[in-house]
Amino acid sequence: MGVHFRFRQQWMVAAMIAGVLLLVAALPLLRPASVDYNAEIKPILNKHCLACHGGVKKQGGFSLLTRDDALSPTESGKPAIVPGRPDESEMIRRLICSDPEERMPYQKEPLAPADIALLKRWIREGAKWELHWAYRPVLAPAVPTATGLWWKFWTNDNHNWPRQDLDRFVLDRLHKENLVPSPEADKKVWLQRVAMDLIGMPAPDSVRAQFLRDDAPAAYERLVDTLLASPRFGERWAAMWLDLARYADTKGYERDSRRFIWRYRDWVIQAFNDDMPYDRFLTEQIAGDLLPHPTDAQWIATGFHRNTMTNDEGGTDNEEFRVAALLDRVNTTWTAVLGTTFNCVQCHSHPYDPFLHKEYFEFAAFFNNTRDEDTWEDYPALRHFKKTEDSLKLNELHGWLKLQCSPEKTEETVRFIRTWQPAHYSLAADSFRNCELYDTKWLSMRNHSQARLKNVDLNGKNRLIWRYTAPENGGRCTLRLDRPDGPLLLTTVL
Repeated sequence: MGVHFRFRQQWMVAAMIAGVLLLVAALPLLRPASVDYNAEIKPILNKHCLACHGGVKKQGGFSLLTRDDALSPTESGKPAIVPGRPDESEMIRRLICSDPEERMPYQKEPLAPADIALLKRWIREGAKWELHWAYRPVLAPAVPTATGLWWKFWTNDNHNWPRQDLDRFVLDRLHKENLVPSPEADKKVWLQRVAMDLIGMPAPDSVRAQFLRDDAPAAYERLVDTLLASPRFGERWAAMWLDLARYADTKGYERDSRRFIWRYRDWVIQAFNDDMPYDRFLTEQIAGDLLPHPTDAQWIATGFHRNTMTNDEGGTDNEEFRVAALLDRVNTTWTAVLGTTFNCVQCHSHPYDPFLHKEYFEFAAFFNNTRDEDTWEDYPALRHFKKTEDSLKLNELHGWLKLQCSPEKTEETVRFIRTWQPAHYSLAADSFRNCELYDTKWLSMRNHSQARLKNVDLNGKNRLIWRYTAPENGGRCTLRLDRPDGPLLLTTVL
């Protein structure tokens, strides 16, 4: 009897210990989860607060656009939110205040008690901000594992389904929706789908016939490899990028004339067909001209940022439309490369993206060194010689320069011939006398006329090349330094 009692006593002690351990293990499950800012707090702020305390408004010096703004002192000299102390936070006091002149939201329905309680919890937990999910680092999700009778039914009848991890995600969602996988498509249907996706058109007859005759398991992979090697693949998928690069746009504005940028189109197609690495694909389009010894292809790639609208209408301000082109490059870069509508903060900060108004123009500074002077010819441009003999002459000159000059001088000379850069354009002229900018583009001079071309640095220069058109021979042009009666630089007969 005594032995039995001792055994029972030991069993009770063990059960009590196990119960305590189970309770301790369950405590984290009983504790309420931390407040989710994006899912629980931000919707409240967006609906009830940001109309007056965010975006273009900052009533009382209080803004909820960013955490730094929210915790900064307001016009009262004190912050409206004190992390960890909801009872000391002016924001909470205003939400529960009975005075209609102080209670927030002002002259609107008060917040629901549950929303106020949630805001209190959020402040008590430190008033933490969170990035939108789109701006968080990408993490690999756990691959679903299918179990149960449903899974066994389908694996027994479809032993090849799923074939890869992606299929397991599809299968998991089908299970949740009480759906089953569709039957496998026959080869003809599968061929049509793949061809339209990869090359944008039906597969060539020879490719189609070969695939339908091939019963080997690797026939599908061979077909995909054949379509990827087709020139049509680059044409199909380049269209997506060319839309982002606004390839189909005209010059816009008043004349809205066409532009010739097909060489850039061909570069994009070739980049897709060559399977160019994405980092190089972006680098050459954004800064191909800044690479060491850029090739023609790298120059052409910068057409990505040359396809801005150009306003060469008479009477327009060149600086205004230079800045317009600059901002277009900023917006296009963020849309095409980063998938973000960065231009939303061009005018003011707003609550939907984690970017500030000033950051927009900090980024714009990277592009604020370009020459966009709204010339009719869209200079600077890379010259391509239509005549074969001209290309041969350039190659001959290049070879001669290599023998006679330094590599730096050779590159400088060839670049000048190919781009006519560096250059000063006559549309930058001012101080006109008996002359004018014809259509605000070309400096048109008459007899006994004069004009100034400003900011031309001649230090260390011993050669001046200039282009002009003279309707008659025998005229004379005189260039002087700094002023109309300044030191004589040259006199030439036209």
